[in-house]
Order: sequence, then C-alpha cells, then structure tokens
Amino acid sequence: PNGKQLATASFDKTARVWDAATGELLYTLKGYKNEVRSVVFSPNGKQLATASDDNTARVWNTATDKFLNTLKGHEDRVNSVVFSPDGKQLATTSSDDKTARVWDAATGKLLHTLKGHEDRVNSVVFSPNGKQLATASDDKTARVWDAATGKLLHTLKGHEDRVNSVVFSPNGKQLATASDDKTARVWDAATGKLLHTL
Repeated sequence: PNGKQLATASFDKTARVWDAATGELLYTLKGYKNEVRSVVFSPNGKQLATASDDNTARVWNTATDKFLNTLKGHEDRVNSVVFSPDGKQLATTSSDDKTARVWDAATGKLLHTLKGHEDRVNSVVFSPNGKQLATASDDKTARVWDAATGKLLHTLKGHEDRVNSVVFSPNGKQLATASDDKTARVWDAATGKLLHTL
C-alpha cells in the first residue's frame, strides 16, 4: 500500500516480496506443496495473503515473513484472495467447489460461504465501503453479495461466456465485468441493472 514493495505469486510454489525501487528480492514465502495463484497485501501493509492449489489460503506477517493462519475449507484450488478495505476480513474463490468464502483475517475463522454459482468462481472483490462483495464465474454471471450476512443481492446476467473479472468503481456505485465473450459490461451496483456493454 505504501508503494515500496511488490509481491508475486508463482507456480514454483512460492510467493516473493521485492523492493519496488531496486527490484531486490527481500524474502520468499515458502511452505506450499502446490502452485501459488494469488497474493495480496493487507490495506495497512502488515500482512500478506496467498491462495494456492492446495485448497487453502494463508495469511503472513510481512515484518517476519512467517505465516499466521491457514484458511481451510475450500474443496478445490483457491484462485484468488482479497482483503476487505478495513483489513478485518478476507475473501477467497475456488475453482470446482463453485463458492467464494469470507474469513476473519485475524483468526482465520470462516464467516460465510457464498453459494449459488453453477461453475467455478474466478474472481472476488469487496466494494470500497466493504459492505458488498462481487464474484465472477464461469457460469456466465457475476453476483453481488452482502458482506455482513453472505446474502445474495443481485445476479448480473447478460454475458455469453465465462466472466473472468469483476471490479467496483471507486465510489462503489457501479461494477465492471470482463468476459470471454469479448465484452466488458458496466452495471448499477445497487440494482444489478446493465448500464453499458463495451
């Protein structure tokens, strides 16, 4: 978050943290027996989270490069991991178990399992205020969820192929999705209404 470091995830079963100014390797996060697919810093920069093909996500202390928690529960590889804006929660997505999950970042406790997608879930993101989550799936939809309860709020339908990515606008009022149907689409986050097809 302060722009001084970069983190990378690799199929070599590690994540690595680098000095952004010099490119120097600072440390390597080891311990996985499978590929690491995603890595993200917490908003305050004090933690890192990683997602792996071993069906888990892990939380690491950036000051000591030691892992703090292992998030277990997904039934297939974990594709992506993201912190909530306040850093208190983590959200993960999995391939073939068709879910996203919300966790307590401090304890690793599972808070919600977001069920409803009919195929693998590729991406998850919190809204800027942390009150909603959005997921993107191979089932050709994106979905919007209540972050506090895990309740499904909207299903965004219209894409003709899998949806790979979803993101909120900075003010949280709109969502954008990207699909293998060669379009991106913009949606009203409050209503789920399609606004534009790009």
